[in-house]
Amino acid sequence: MRAAILLLLCACAAQAAPFRLDGGDNRYFQVTVTRVPTLVECRFKVLQGAPSVHLEIMTDGEYRHMNRGRDYDAIASSPTAREGEIRRMVEERGRFDVVLINDRGAPAAVVDFVVHTDVDPSEDSVARMLSPERRLAVILISFAIFFGLVTWSAWRLLRANRISSPSASGSPDR
Repeated sequence: MRAAILLLLCACAAQAAPFRLDGGDNRYFQVTVTRVPTLVECRFKVLQGAPSVHLEIMTDGEYRHMNRGRDYDAIASSPTAREGEIRRMVEERGRFDVVLINDRGAPAAVVDFVVHTDVDPSEDSVARMLSPERRLAVILISFAIFFGLVTWSAWRLLRANRISSPSASGSPDR
């Protein structure tokens, strides 16, 4: 029993070890989705080297296209940075590849990487966070709607005030 626990701990430690990713190189980790929906969470952090790493999730076939230098489509990708994460709900069965890519011409980087899947996730674990670009768009649209409503209301009030007040050129009230 102790040997099984020790073997399990060694396997977990080996899986969590940081690794080296040379410039222009990539490393993939395959995730097989057999039950939908499945939440795939990936997180990386560059421990040494330049912030030239990004993360992508793609189908197995798209990964083969990428490796052959062809055009490919990623399901989700993170920006190139020192650290990043992707949380993606996968709604179809199949094999997916989570790919860490170090930019071409960049120095080697030592990367720590974690992938976690959650089958039939609860509503609490599915909470999403907006990207900074979407957050800015929501704020700007909200301000535009707010100031549009204030301007329209002020215009209507001024117009109603002009209609109800006597004109300056007319005769005085008696």
